Amino acid sequence: MRWMLALVCVTGCTATMDDGGAGQTCEGPLGPALSLTEINSMSTCCQAEGGEAHCMANANLPAELMPFVAACDSGSSCIPDSFLKTGASTPPASCTAFGGDGVCLSRCIPQVSENAGLLRPDTCTGVDELCVPCISPIDNMPTGACDLRTLATCNGGDDNNATPPSNACDDPSTCNYEASCPPVLDPAPLVSCAADAHCVDAGLVPAGSAAQLATCTDPTKLCVPDIFIETGGKFTPPTCRSVNDAEGRCLSLVLPSVKAQEGLLPQSTCATTERCTPCYSPIDGTPTGACSQSCDVGPTEPAKTFTACCGNRGKCVAASSIPDDQEGNLDNSDDACVEDVELCVPDQILNNGPFTTCNANSFLLGQYTGVCLSDCLDFGIQGIALARGNCMNNFKCAPCTQNGQPTGAPGCP
Repeated sequence: MRWMLALVCVTGCTATMDDGGAGQTCEGPLGPALSLTEINSMSTCCQAEGGEAHCMANANLPAELMPFVAACDSGSSCIPDSFLKTGASTPPASCTAFGGDGVCLSRCIPQVSENAGLLRPDTCTGVDELCVPCISPIDNMPTGACDLRTLATCNGGDDNNATPPSNACDDPSTCNYEASCPPVLDPAPLVSCAADAHCVDAGLVPAGSAAQLATCTDPTKLCVPDIFIETGGKFTPPTCRSVNDAEGRCLSLVLPSVKAQEGLLPQSTCATTERCTPCYSPIDGTPTGACSQSCDVGPTEPAKTFTACCGNRGKCVAASSIPDDQEGNLDNSDDACVEDVELCVPDQILNNGPFTTCNANSFLLGQYTGVCLSDCLDFGIQGIALARGNCMNNFKCAPCTQNGQPTGAPGCP
């Protein structure tokens, strides 16, 4: 939501004042104020957008204005009536947009009408006005809209055109969006993509965040957790206890990186739609990024890695973090792991690969194809039928199908 609302940020405001204050006249960047009769004599425009505006000859418009207004025809442009009535010499009213300071602008301004689905009237009194934020909630950059408070003034009219006070609810001195403020954007009207997430136009999501999100059914939209939408991305995820009793953060399962590890991550004190993601990888101690989201100041505890097992080719993982149907494939006799509490999980499984295809020949299975799996796995009695084939040392070639049925071996298509 980067706005280019300099259409009223034109420079060179001039004014002519009578000696008597009551009879003063003011000339703004569009010239003198026009009467209702004069405005109605001009061609109407912006009707499709539900706004009130008329066409003014381009010869009467300052050059700075032209890139930001819609064209009526080759010789005129569509100017909101609110500007024509004052010559664009009166600062716009203040309002609250996305929990922060904003100004009331006509939807006849193209950049306003293009974002009309996200903007709200708030306290704006004009029939076609919406509250435009001073700071974009998408990238925290100035929109240019609030420059009007100082630029749309008359010479000598400082007392009458003093900058209106800010109506901001959110405290700009803090990073986290104030819980007492209304949502930056109410997700309810948006299409739901999960119990705690809604679809947002991909163009409204910063590129760095977009790569971490799943696509909605509509490929032009991304599935964004509601907490991001409601706070404009200004929040700190709750702290929780994650894998290996390490420090973590409650993150939504709509995030693909969290969903991919749903079976391994505990819910801890998180909501049912979230999982506790560790700040550091329990495998190698590298940061996961879970504790550097938005306003998060980072982890307060050092990394806690799994104990190595199986000749340093696996890690001891709490059995409670492992799905019950997979426990039987893991070694529970490695001396490095706590008996009846932990199981030795091969690094290959923890890292989700690589799973190299292989060919082998065994006296029980004959010629077969499959994937190379770490021999840290417990293959049970079936292990005697498996050959190494063309796998590396410490791996066995596990078939992907047997008797025409899939074996369920990890890494098989």
